[in-house]
Amino acid sequence: MNSSKLPEPKLAKPGAGLPFMEWAIAKYILLPGLFRETGSTQAIEHFVRESEKITALSCQLSPEMLTERRLIPRHRGLEDSSRYWSVAMALEHLVIVGDMMRQVVVDLSNGGTNLRQIGIADVKPGLNVDPAKALPAFEEMTERFVRETTAAQIDAFPRSTYPHPWFGPLNAHQWLTFAAPHERIHRKQIEAIIARLT
Repeated sequence: MNSSKLPEPKLAKPGAGLPFMEWAIAKYILLPGLFRETGSTQAIEHFVRESEKITALSCQLSPEMLTERRLIPRHRGLEDSSRYWSVAMALEHLVIVGDMMRQVVVDLSNGGTNLRQIGIADVKPGLNVDPAKALPAFEEMTERFVRETTAAQIDAFPRSTYPHPWFGPLNAHQWLTFAAPHERIHRKQIEAIIARLT
């Protein structure tokens, strides 16, 4: 069924955030444990594995399937406004955020960053993503991310931070560690979209 023929669902505005308890558990329990237990090399390996899974899911889709939006149930870590995306939109979001995270990690590894503060609404994808460019752009982002973060001195300036819109100031190691869980959330989103394409 073509999603363009369906009524636009009424969802929360971008940046509305997560339910309070989900946010609090992530901020004060899950993320601190993850940051403590994950080394930089392991964080990059986790990111690569998630990227490979996303590529494997996406490469099987036709251009039409890549651009079909589907309304999915909200799952942990996914904002309500992101529940009506296509796979191509999810890939574009991952490219936007992946490139931003890479730059933040590299900048903080050098002592700081002049990047302006970015909100959740700033990293949402457009509705008309080119399906021919979506997956190649994602693969290129992944290669850049791995190459540049691998070369960075991640722990050189642990007090240098850049704010996450939901979770506050994070240093280079924390941003690097956060990259794979962010991709995991959207890999599950992609799986849910694909399940509704057939």
